[in-house]
Amino acid sequence: MISDAVATSTFEKVSLQMIMAHTLWFFGVHGDNAYHILAPVSYTDYEVLAGLTSYNFFSVFVLLGGTGCIWGLIIACYLIKDAEHERSIARISAPLAVFNISEVMIYALPIVFNPYFIIPFLLTPILNGGIAFLLIDNGFLVLSSSESIPWFTPVILSGWMATHNWTGIALQLLLIALNVAIYYPFVLANKRLNITGKSLDILVKRYSAGLSVEGQAEQSFASAHSKKLVEQYSLKAVTDTLNSGALALYYQPKIDPTTQKIIGFEALLRLIKSNGEVVGPWFLATLEHNNLMQVIDDFVIDQLEVDLGNFARNGFKPKISFNISPQNLLDGGYKRVVKAFSRYPNQVEVEILESSYIEDFDATIDLVKHLNEHNIECAMDDFGTGYSCLSVLSKLNVNTIKLDRSLLPEHGNSKSVMLYQHLAKICDELGFNIVAEGVENDLHEDVVKKAKIQCAQGFLYNKALPFNIVLELLQKQHKP
Repeated sequence: MISDAVATSTFEKVSLQMIMAHTLWFFGVHGDNAYHILAPVSYTDYEVLAGLTSYNFFSVFVLLGGTGCIWGLIIACYLIKDAEHERSIARISAPLAVFNISEVMIYALPIVFNPYFIIPFLLTPILNGGIAFLLIDNGFLVLSSSESIPWFTPVILSGWMATHNWTGIALQLLLIALNVAIYYPFVLANKRLNITGKSLDILVKRYSAGLSVEGQAEQSFASAHSKKLVEQYSLKAVTDTLNSGALALYYQPKIDPTTQKIIGFEALLRLIKSNGEVVGPWFLATLEHNNLMQVIDDFVIDQLEVDLGNFARNGFKPKISFNISPQNLLDGGYKRVVKAFSRYPNQVEVEILESSYIEDFDATIDLVKHLNEHNIECAMDDFGTGYSCLSVLSKLNVNTIKLDRSLLPEHGNSKSVMLYQHLAKICDELGFNIVAEGVENDLHEDVVKKAKIQCAQGFLYNKALPFNIVLELLQKQHKP
């Protein structure tokens, strides 16, 4: 409880009320109500200046848009490019902010427990209160009414009611502009570095994939016949593994073998075990067998969308390919792909297995056409792994053919070299881009160069790398 035993100046009372109420709000407590309960009446109901009650002062000249001076934050959110999460929350909050209701912004952005907003959340009301106090105290702003103005009176209207003059409105607009300037860098930092919106959803998926799979698999466990027990135990092993680790998306560079420069990446799923070890997704076959791949596919799409945004904010637009379950893609997963990546034109490439064409050629052709119409490219993955039929090449509408590593010759086999070179030539003359997969040694690279293939990937160049390392490679490559 705050004591009123010590004499306190009006300005100190104003400052204390602003700081205490907003600090409580930051921790999720209704700061205004709590402050009025904890503080004595002399600290909550007093005259700031002659004819200006603390109630009117805060309502008209401090809390512009609600606790935390929300109008400044809303406008700052709209000014930042690609701030989709922030703008969507601002859009929802704006109608309520007209009537000085700020709870939506405080809890949904969020401001509560968000270290990126503690400084502007406390600073803006202090700035507003200090400027308004000085202007009124020195006669620059003349109040015309001592009547109580309801706290839910919209900004501008309240400024006019308090002064019956444009000066009250001008002061409110000035304070909002200053609030925007204060909030802007913090909203920008929050967008770049904090876990909000889709990024928060990604974090949850990273660590809860096992629980999601386990939940979807419960009925499968319950209804399994005895001949399925081995498979169910295998699925249990997968869910235990996912529950104890975290999913991650790594990126393997694609290299121009002639210039050795990075020209793109393939996004590859990885599992970070509890001991920090990074392993490949050995569990995919089990999930595919049990029709549970959607959990993984959703993670890949969402994480890639977030990473593309992070690349863009750092000034890069790399071309990235990725692979998701063919069945999920055909069954409607393509809609999520379009929604996530159509705003990154010709920057994303979906890798489609040859088996998809064999199982449903017409549907796959239509799928590729639909993705192309939304500026999403497609590649045939692992060409040459057993399904290959040269006659199919003339009917494909994919943009890229990825030659499987099994086609690369070992120990200088001349027939293999000739086959590889002719396949590359055929694909090139048919208008496909070509990617050489599995380049692991100098012999492989020599064959790829002689085949005039301009894009290769493999351990000779780099393994799959985490986002921060990939970003460093791009920054290093683009240094003048």
